[in-house]
Amino acid sequence: MDRFKNSVVLITGGTHGMGLASAIRFAQEGASVCVSGRDENKGEEALRLLKKITKKIVFIQCDVSSNLNVENLVSKCIEKFGRLDIAFNNAGITAEYASLADSNISDWVDVININLCGTYRCMKYEIQAMLTNGGGVIINNASCVGLMPIPKQSSYVTSKHAIIGLTKSAALDYADSTKGGVQIRINAIAPGPILGGMNDAARHAPDSENLKRKSSFTAMNRLGSQEEISKAVLWLASNEASYITGTVISIDGGMSTGKWQ
Repeated sequence: MDRFKNSVVLITGGTHGMGLASAIRFAQEGASVCVSGRDENKGEEALRLLKKITKKIVFIQCDVSSNLNVENLVSKCIEKFGRLDIAFNNAGITAEYASLADSNISDWVDVININLCGTYRCMKYEIQAMLTNGGGVIINNASCVGLMPIPKQSSYVTSKHAIIGLTKSAALDYADSTKGGVQIRINAIAPGPILGGMNDAARHAPDSENLKRKSSFTAMNRLGSQEEISKAVLWLASNEASYITGTVISIDGGMSTGKWQ
């Protein structure tokens, strides 16, 4: 398929997990793809994999907690491919499980700075770029915990709730193109427990009960796959979702129905 053969896509946190799965799928469908991440070694590994699919690929090292890094990321993407059409803001971290009073303030600062402020920084410069080329699409990676609370993860839950608010507010700013405005559709996805990344099987091998526990929180009684997330990302980025903005798509196997409680 070549749905995105004329599109330039930027993916933060694109060297592994949901970001890399989405990069692979965009590449398979003809897009020019910029992947970014903090780890240059992982970036080179992702680049080698993606070059088997397309030559229209670049890795750009970026820490989304840095204003200059993010501004440079968007600038280099445009320098390489001439424009920016689609962005998947996927970079994020979590913190150690702890009740609020027992949590580390440094964890709070890091999670908010990377998850929330990082998403804001990316959107700021992505939107500026998209306004110059007539519009675009932004997808932010929130989480099902942006729609519901879980215990002992106050910083992560707060950051993901705030990303949803940020998404909805920005979507209103750039929705109307009827009076000569430039339309940028901005949506969020809210994944549930997904195998890979924070739920990597190897990481949890000594504690497979933890993965079983997370699976049991979902109505479907299983973890999702990175590919299932990537399909939703590409759909939201495509013209098939042309009348969708300011929306959060739950991809959580029914977890947000509240079964886990």
